Amino acid sequence: MLSGTSIERDHPLRKLFRNAIAFGLQHNPIDKIEVADYIEEQILCEFIHTDSLYRIRDEEGTRLEDMADILAEGNVLLNAKSFEQEFQVHKHIGDYTLFMLGMFPMVVARRRGREFVLGHLVVPGASLSEHYMLQGRRSYRIASELTHGDIFEELSLNFSLYKNILELVRIYIESENNSALIGDN
Repeated sequence: MLSGTSIERDHPLRKLFRNAIAFGLQHNPIDKIEVADYIEEQILCEFIHTDSLYRIRDEEGTRLEDMADILAEGNVLLNAKSFEQEFQVHKHIGDYTLFMLGMFPMVVARRRGREFVLGHLVVPGASLSEHYMLQGRRSYRIASELTHGDIFEELSLNFSLYKNILELVRIYIESENNSALIGDN
């Protein structure tokens, strides 16, 4: 069901990610450690390749970047050909929104587009970050319903907590990067 990443378990990036997640968990403890493994494997390692950020494509093979277009591909009443495709799209949306909110919040803050329309739900006056929070929770909930996956239910129910953990992961990685730059001089 879930594909693995191409980054080997002993790769230095894995060690960096594990240390960064451990840092995040020190400040935001969780009961379900399998979620930390999921964040490492399915989010951090997966999205290290930018092509993975925009892997959802329409029927013509065009890369979709707008949330409204991606949502259409994940709805069996619109473009999805199967419930498996609907699951994969909603899993991706949950992972993508969590990743972007935690690792690149300034990009989300600057982004404009049809993302303000979340399926049939329009929230006037809300920021794109708020929309991403709503849609990330919603997509993980849908993914959990399609697979009876406890991990997706956990991500949906505690989306803000996992976003906070990813923010700390970003801070840790940035501080490691800055330490390496200072140490090289």
